[in-house]
Parts: sequence; C-alpha cells; structure tokens
Amino acid sequence: MKSNPRLTLPLFLSLGFVLSWYPWLLHALGYSGNPNPNPLGLLLAALIAAAMSGGWRATIAILKSIVRVRAPIGLWSATFLIPIIALAAAASIAALLGVAMQPAPVSWPEQLDRFIFALLFVGLGEEPAWRGFLQPLLQRRMDAIRATICVASVWAIWHAPLMAREFAWAVAPAFLVSVVAGAFVLAWLYNGSRGSILLPMFMHATVNTIGPGIVFSWAPKDQVILFWYIYAAVWLAIATALIVATRGRLGLAGAIERNFA
Repeated sequence: MKSNPRLTLPLFLSLGFVLSWYPWLLHALGYSGNPNPNPLGLLLAALIAAAMSGGWRATIAILKSIVRVRAPIGLWSATFLIPIIALAAAASIAALLGVAMQPAPVSWPEQLDRFIFALLFVGLGEEPAWRGFLQPLLQRRMDAIRATICVASVWAIWHAPLMAREFAWAVAPAFLVSVVAGAFVLAWLYNGSRGSILLPMFMHATVNTIGPGIVFSWAPKDQVILFWYIYAAVWLAIATALIVATRGRLGLAGAIERNFA
C-alpha cells in the first residue's frame, strides 16, 4: 500500500535517524557499546520509505541501482581520481604553507580491509539513502543545486553523534564544509551515471580509506587542524568547479528514473 506522497520525506527522515542513531541514543541512556551511528539503518529506512511511497518496484529500483555498473568511463575514472587528486592537492598546499607532511609506509592489506569495510558498511548504508533515495526525491520538486543543498544539510546533521568523538570540535567546521562540498560531487556522480549508487559508494569508500587511513596521518598532530581546513577548501573548490562546469545541473539530464512520489 502506498502512503501519502507528502509523508514520504518525513517518513524517510524519521526512520533514517531512528534506525541509524539508535547506538548513540542507547549510549546516551547509559548502555555500553559503540555510540557511532549505524549507516545500514539508513539503507533500511530508504527501502521502507520507497516501498511505502512507490510500492515494491521502487524498492527494487534502489536495489538495482546499488549494482548498476554501466556508466561513462570518465565518471568511473572520476570516482577514484577526484579523492586522490583532492588529497594530493591538499597535501601539496599544506607543505607549501609550512605543514611538515611526513609520508609513511602504507600497509596495503590494512587499507584494503578499511576500503571493504567503508564500501560495504558506510557506503552501502549511506549512499542508497542520501543519493539513491533523497536526492531524486528532492530533484522531483526542485533544481539539482537546491536539492543537493538540502541533502547536504541533512547529511551534515546526521554526523552530529561523531562530533567530539571521531572529530574534534576544532575541525568540525572544516569537516562539515567537506561534507557539503562532497555532497555536490556525489550528486554529480549519481546524476551523471543515470542513477547508479555504485559510483558514489566507491567514491565514499575511497575518501574514507585514503584520507583517515593514509594522508591525514602524514600531518603532525599539532598541524592536523590546519590540514583539515586546507582539505575542506580543496573539496569546496572541486564542488564549485563542478557547479560552474555543469551550469548548476550537476549531471542531471532529465533521464534518471524517479520512482518516488
């Protein structure tokens, strides 16, 4: 049974935050355990909201988009190259500004484990929800820029339980800027690939792997905050360039399947 279209957005947001924030809420109530949000709760919320708003076909559409490999080779290249270029640019700028970057040997098996975890837990949980469900839902009602701003705002708020735990308050503004900028890049990947969630999942996992796992460890502890702001500025520049290059459409060509009322 389909729900009232006006209830689709509040239904998704309510389910998404409850089903993913429950570890943090339980921790706040005094229960032990990892307080970080569970991204897979977002996936479940998206599938439920899709079923309620568009029937089982809408749910199947999200599942299919998770494994949709077909996309222009340029977008596949950008999926991996943009995170690498962003970090390389940030590290180079930081070095020019006097940050004593100290590259260290990389444990590739460890980074592979990190990548797989980021792909199948973080990416699989978040991207079908933010890009696969919320982005097209909002793009039915507004242009790509405004839709992405809304997605980025919700995505930034969703990270609140990580503040002061995973991210020090001093870097919170830079982290949030990078999240907002990243939302525009991920929206471009999703739209440009005609609705593939797989590309945003891979980019998300790449960012989470080579950033915290490799490059951020190169900055001395007393200069990590400065590096964070440089990194955020680089992502902001990339997002701005994409907005200008696509004239604000972010890859949206009117051909993406929209199965959500």
